[in-house]
Amino acid sequence: MSKRVVIDPITRIEGHLRVEVEVDENNVITKAWSSSTLWRGIEVILKGRSPMDVGLIVQRICGVCTYSHYRCGIEAVENALGTKIPLNAKFLRSLMQTSLYMHDHIVHFYHLHGLDWVDIISALSADPAVAAQEALQYTDKPIAAGEGDLRAVQERIKGFVATGKLGPFANAYWGNSTYKFTPEQNLIVLSHYLKALEVQRVAAEMLAIFGGKSPHPQSLVVGGVTSVRDMLSPARLQEWKQKHAIVTDFIHRAYKADIIMAAAAFGNEPSVLGGVNVMNFMATNDFVLADGEYMFDQGVIMNGDLAGVTDIDPDLIKEDVTHAWYKADGAQHPYDGTTIPDYTGFVERDTVYGKLPTLDGDGKYSWVKSPRYDGEPMEVGPLACLLVSYAKARLWLTRSMACLKPQVYR
Repeated sequence: MSKRVVIDPITRIEGHLRVEVEVDENNVITKAWSSSTLWRGIEVILKGRSPMDVGLIVQRICGVCTYSHYRCGIEAVENALGTKIPLNAKFLRSLMQTSLYMHDHIVHFYHLHGLDWVDIISALSADPAVAAQEALQYTDKPIAAGEGDLRAVQERIKGFVATGKLGPFANAYWGNSTYKFTPEQNLIVLSHYLKALEVQRVAAEMLAIFGGKSPHPQSLVVGGVTSVRDMLSPARLQEWKQKHAIVTDFIHRAYKADIIMAAAAFGNEPSVLGGVNVMNFMATNDFVLADGEYMFDQGVIMNGDLAGVTDIDPDLIKEDVTHAWYKADGAQHPYDGTTIPDYTGFVERDTVYGKLPTLDGDGKYSWVKSPRYDGEPMEVGPLACLLVSYAKARLWLTRSMACLKPQVYR
């Protein structure tokens, strides 16, 4: 007899998410549904507004990756109008994207996701001296991981726990066997968790230098940027560079080291070894290096075939609402897309917590549309960026070698 488990809300993300699973008598998950329970309605809000307002409005869909939506909204209007922006404006937009990129990776790793694999209670029993030596195994210059630093962090959190008000450390599964770190390793990452609160502020300041403010910048406009005076100021450029150095230093001496430590500790974890479910990857051009040159290349990889990487065909992108609370006759290209709410509600059934309203897994159960490329689900994000760029570079090398013809010298 299967049992339904409801987890709502999921708190390690930006937004509202509900997950429901069915487990069998051996507690093995047999079915799962992920539902966004908040309708944001950005497309509807934009109707009747000036195209110049698009960027400022769409970035409000998120409180973390604001600038990404802002820039894409502005560039969508520029593409529609056929507007070409100056190269310096592209560079400045890229600097702002760099600021957000560094900020969001740190925040996700430590503040949004860290407490799922770092046992705070375990860290309270660690030996700071042993932990300091442990940190040296992953970098020769650890940051915020000296014996004195770690002892101070431990005492700080012990005092916090003693108050009974755990704040962000409440409601976790402390002591669960899925936590793999030793007490000393937990203490190291806990110290970096607290240090990252300071560093993410510096990264936010980087964005604000040219963006005007953070998290919702305001200096991008259709046709370029408004922060020209800042771009032409050596003092402002140097200020950005100094803050960039601070964040980069933390990445190398803490973030990267913790990733290596986590990879060793969780390397045999079944969920880690499960592989990638979706073997289709898509990435776009990002981070301008020169006119027409980017750090990350655009492209599509289907079925894990790196040798078959192709350019993105925008006409193949569609949004499906079969299981989303919207009305539509079928999958729609974004140009032709509609956003007509069609809320069908929940279904009451037995759960491990008693009778509760639950998702209709066979019908509509989420406010998120399902984007597809040529009818297939795609993975986007960091892994896709790296794989597509690697595949594109290898394809370029292969074609270049094919162009070299053997010469016969007499």
